Amino acid sequence: MTKPELIERAKRQLNAGQPQPHMWPESEIDLAACVMQASGALGQRVMRDPSLRGLLQQEYSVTLDANGEGDLLAATGSVTTVAGEILLEGVHFGAVLDAEGQRLHPLVNYADFLRPQITVFAYYTIKDKATILTRARNTQVNTSFDVQSASGPLTVTASYTPASVDDFPEELADMLVQELCNQVTVKTKPANA
Repeated sequence: MTKPELIERAKRQLNAGQPQPHMWPESEIDLAACVMQASGALGQRVMRDPSLRGLLQQEYSVTLDANGEGDLLAATGSVTTVAGEILLEGVHFGAVLDAEGQRLHPLVNYADFLRPQITVFAYYTIKDKATILTRARNTQVNTSFDVQSASGPLTVTASYTPASVDDFPEELADMLVQELCNQVTVKTKPANA
Protein backbone atom coordinates (compact mmCIF):
# COMPACT_ATOMS: atom_id res chain seq x y z
CA MET A 1 0.00 0.00 0.00
CA THR A 2 1.36 3.42 -0.93
CA LYS A 3 1.09 6.54 1.21
CA PRO A 4 -1.66 8.08 -1.00
CA GLU A 5 -3.62 4.81 -0.81
CA LEU A 6 -3.24 4.77 2.97
CA ILE A 7 -4.50 8.35 3.25
CA GLU A 8 -7.46 7.64 0.95
CA ARG A 9 -8.45 4.51 2.91
CA ALA A 10 -8.19 6.43 6.19
CA LYS A 11 -10.38 9.26 4.80
CA ARG A 12 -13.03 6.76 3.74
CA GLN A 13 -12.99 5.04 7.11
CA LEU A 14 -13.19 8.34 8.98
CA ASN A 15 -16.13 9.47 6.81
CA ALA A 16 -18.04 6.19 7.09
CA GLY A 17 -21.34 6.70 8.91
CA GLN A 18 -20.77 10.44 9.35
CA PRO A 19 -23.44 12.95 8.30
CA GLN A 20 -22.92 15.23 5.31
CA PRO A 21 -20.90 17.32 4.76
CA HIS A 22 -17.91 15.08 5.40
CA MET A 23 -15.01 16.90 7.02
CA TRP A 24 -12.24 14.48 6.00
CA PRO A 25 -12.06 14.90 2.20
CA GLU A 26 -10.08 18.12 2.68
CA SER A 27 -7.80 16.70 5.37
CA GLU A 28 -4.92 15.16 3.40
CA ILE A 29 -2.45 17.43 5.20
CA ASP A 30 -3.64 16.32 8.65
CA LEU A 31 -3.59 12.68 7.63
CA ALA A 32 -0.16 12.91 5.96
CA ALA A 33 1.25 14.59 9.06
CA CYS A 34 0.24 11.62 11.19
CA VAL A 35 1.53 8.81 8.94
CA MET A 36 4.94 8.54 10.65
CA GLN A 37 3.35 8.52 14.11
CA ALA A 38 0.91 5.82 13.03
CA SER A 39 3.75 3.75 11.54
CA GLY A 40 5.76 4.03 14.74
CA ALA A 41 2.81 3.17 16.96
CA LEU A 42 1.94 0.14 14.84
CA GLY A 43 5.58 -1.02 14.83
CA GLN A 44 5.62 -0.88 18.64
CA ARG A 45 2.29 -2.71 18.89
CA VAL A 46 3.40 -5.48 16.51
CA MET A 47 6.69 -5.86 18.41
CA ARG A 48 4.79 -6.55 21.64
CA ASP A 49 2.32 -9.02 20.07
CA PRO A 50 3.84 -12.53 19.79
CA SER A 51 1.34 -13.55 17.10
CA LEU A 52 2.26 -10.59 14.85
CA ARG A 53 5.92 -9.99 15.78
CA GLY A 54 7.36 -12.05 12.93
CA LEU A 55 5.77 -9.73 10.35
CA LEU A 56 8.07 -6.85 11.37
CA GLN A 57 11.22 -8.70 12.38
CA GLN A 58 14.39 -9.10 10.37
CA GLU A 59 18.04 -10.03 10.77
CA TYR A 60 20.75 -7.41 11.13
CA SER A 61 24.45 -8.06 10.73
CA VAL A 62 26.32 -6.06 13.39
CA THR A 63 30.07 -5.64 13.10
CA LEU A 64 31.99 -5.50 16.36
CA ASP A 65 34.91 -3.12 16.84
CA ALA A 66 38.16 -3.91 18.69
CA ASN A 67 36.38 -3.34 22.03
CA GLY A 68 33.62 -5.82 21.17
CA GLU A 69 31.04 -3.07 20.65
CA GLY A 70 28.64 -2.68 17.74
CA ASP A 71 26.37 0.16 16.62
CA LEU A 72 22.82 -1.14 16.22
CA LEU A 73 21.61 1.96 14.37
CA ALA A 74 24.27 1.51 11.68
CA ALA A 75 23.18 -2.07 10.93
CA THR A 76 21.08 -2.64 7.85
CA GLY A 77 18.24 -5.14 7.82
CA SER A 78 18.13 -8.25 5.66
CA VAL A 79 14.64 -7.42 4.37
CA THR A 80 14.59 -3.65 3.98
CA THR A 81 18.36 -2.96 3.72
CA VAL A 82 17.82 0.40 5.44
CA ALA A 83 19.91 1.47 8.44
CA GLY A 84 18.23 2.94 11.51
CA GLU A 85 14.89 1.12 11.28
CA ILE A 86 15.66 -1.24 14.16
CA LEU A 87 13.59 -0.88 17.31
CA LEU A 88 16.19 -1.11 20.06
CA GLU A 89 13.68 -2.57 22.51
CA GLY A 90 12.91 -5.14 19.82
CA VAL A 91 16.35 -6.75 20.19
CA HIS A 92 15.12 -8.38 23.42
CA PHE A 93 12.16 -9.91 21.55
CA GLY A 94 14.47 -11.55 19.01
CA ALA A 95 17.82 -13.30 19.20
CA VAL A 96 21.49 -12.32 19.19
CA LEU A 97 23.91 -14.87 17.71
CA ASP A 98 27.70 -14.68 17.54
CA ALA A 99 29.76 -15.64 14.47
CA GLU A 100 29.64 -19.34 15.49
CA GLY A 101 25.83 -19.26 15.74
CA GLN A 102 25.77 -19.41 19.54
CA ARG A 103 22.97 -17.51 21.20
CA LEU A 104 23.95 -14.68 23.54
CA HIS A 105 21.81 -14.14 26.61
CA PRO A 106 20.64 -10.62 27.48
CA LEU A 107 21.76 -8.76 30.57
CA VAL A 108 19.48 -5.74 30.82
CA ASN A 109 21.68 -3.75 33.21
CA TYR A 110 25.25 -2.81 32.35
CA ALA A 111 26.23 -3.39 35.99
CA ASP A 112 25.14 -7.05 35.62
CA PHE A 113 27.26 -7.29 32.46
CA LEU A 114 30.34 -6.46 34.57
CA ARG A 115 29.44 -8.89 37.39
CA PRO A 116 30.26 -12.59 37.56
CA GLN A 117 27.71 -14.66 35.66
CA ILE A 118 27.42 -18.34 34.81
CA THR A 119 30.24 -18.85 32.31
CA VAL A 120 28.47 -21.50 30.25
CA PHE A 121 26.61 -18.68 28.46
CA ALA A 122 27.73 -15.75 26.32
CA TYR A 123 26.03 -12.43 27.07
CA TYR A 124 25.12 -9.09 25.56
CA THR A 125 23.85 -5.78 26.84
CA ILE A 126 22.76 -2.54 25.21
CA LYS A 127 24.52 0.56 26.48
CA ASP A 128 24.34 4.24 25.53
CA LYS A 129 21.02 3.73 23.72
CA ALA A 130 22.31 1.94 20.61
CA THR A 131 25.62 0.22 21.40
CA ILE A 132 25.61 -3.53 21.86
CA LEU A 133 28.38 -5.03 23.99
CA THR A 134 29.18 -8.74 24.10
CA ARG A 135 30.80 -11.15 26.50
CA ALA A 136 32.28 -14.47 25.34
CA ARG A 137 31.23 -17.69 27.01
CA ASN A 138 33.58 -19.64 29.27
CA THR A 139 35.21 -16.45 30.59
CA GLN A 140 34.85 -15.19 34.13
CA VAL A 141 34.26 -11.45 34.53
CA ASN A 142 34.84 -9.53 37.76
CA THR A 143 35.64 -6.08 36.32
CA SER A 144 35.39 -4.30 32.98
CA PHE A 145 39.01 -5.32 32.25
CA ASP A 146 38.01 -9.01 32.24
CA VAL A 147 35.43 -8.71 29.45
CA GLN A 148 36.32 -10.67 26.33
CA SER A 149 34.13 -10.02 23.32
CA ALA A 150 32.12 -12.71 21.59
CA SER A 151 33.20 -13.40 18.03
CA GLY A 152 31.62 -11.15 15.46
CA PRO A 153 29.89 -10.18 13.36
CA LEU A 154 26.69 -10.67 15.29
CA THR A 155 23.40 -11.70 13.74
CA VAL A 156 20.67 -9.80 15.54
CA THR A 157 17.05 -10.71 14.90
CA ALA A 158 15.02 -7.68 15.97
CA SER A 159 11.79 -5.83 15.39
CA TYR A 160 11.67 -2.75 13.19
CA THR A 161 9.36 -0.06 11.92
CA PRO A 162 9.58 0.38 8.14
CA ALA A 163 10.78 3.80 7.01
CA SER A 164 8.11 3.79 4.28
CA VAL A 165 4.49 2.62 4.43
CA ASP A 166 5.19 0.79 1.16
CA ASP A 167 7.34 -1.66 3.16
CA PHE A 168 4.61 -2.72 5.61
CA PRO A 169 3.41 -6.29 4.96
CA GLU A 170 -0.03 -6.50 3.38
CA GLU A 171 -1.26 -8.40 6.45
CA LEU A 172 -0.85 -5.18 8.47
CA ALA A 173 -2.54 -2.81 5.99
CA ASP A 174 -5.89 -2.67 7.81
CA MET A 175 -4.15 -2.18 11.16
CA LEU A 176 -2.09 0.68 9.68
CA VAL A 177 -5.23 2.39 8.36
CA GLN A 178 -6.89 2.02 11.78
CA GLU A 179 -3.79 3.35 13.57
CA LEU A 180 -3.71 6.37 11.25
CA CYS A 181 -7.39 7.03 11.99
CA ASN A 182 -6.69 6.79 15.72
CA GLN A 183 -3.72 9.17 15.50
CA VAL A 184 -5.50 11.81 13.41
CA THR A 185 -8.67 11.81 15.52
CA VAL A 186 -6.65 12.32 18.71
CA LYS A 187 -4.71 15.18 17.10
CA THR A 188 -7.75 16.94 15.64
CA LYS A 189 -10.15 16.47 18.57
CA PRO A 190 -11.46 19.83 19.81
CA ALA A 191 -9.94 21.00 23.13
CA ASN A 192 -13.31 21.12 24.93
CA ALA A 193 -14.44 17.65 23.77
